[in-house]
Amino acid sequence: MAKHRVEFYFDYNSPYSYFASLQIEKLCEKAGADLEWVPMVLGGIFQAMNHVPSFQNPVRAKYLFEDLQNLSEAYSLPYKKRTSFIFKVVLPLRATIQVPQGKERGAAVHALFRGAFAEDKDAGNPQVVEALLNEAGLNGKALVAGADLQHVKDQLKESTDKAVARGVFGAPTMFLDGKKMFWGHDRLHVLEHFLAR
Repeated sequence: MAKHRVEFYFDYNSPYSYFASLQIEKLCEKAGADLEWVPMVLGGIFQAMNHVPSFQNPVRAKYLFEDLQNLSEAYSLPYKKRTSFIFKVVLPLRATIQVPQGKERGAAVHALFRGAFAEDKDAGNPQVVEALLNEAGLNGKALVAGADLQHVKDQLKESTDKAVARGVFGAPTMFLDGKKMFWGHDRLHVLEHFLAR
């Protein structure tokens, strides 16, 4: 039985979630912690908080894009500036929420993030989503089709509503053992500290 449980709340339009997703598994494996990938709609979070995203503020946007390049270099992680920064994210999130937790869901998350932020693909396009999930060894066609099922739509809405209720205001957000919250890719080292306690 794992000593700890980490919930990783993310949205595929969040580049900081992308960088964190490439590090969170090793961190949890090292600590012997269970990892749960939790899709949410970041736009819904922002709407609930009446928050304006960074990319819509010219000054913050300029820093954002420079920061992402810097992080890519500092972490030695693949990153390619997106032709269109925002894409229709609901489909890949709904596809992901159908995949069982564990290595399978992790594979889906990595494939879709890679397509979005390492390969500059439109990860909101059904054909692209299907292909990326197929590359991850999953049934992309079935997962894309399943995104239209009402119970899948409800699951994503419930996940987003739960995030709001728990005080989530950005991505990535991580919860340790259902209680302590950490926000941002740059708090992974702090999470690691508490996992080691």
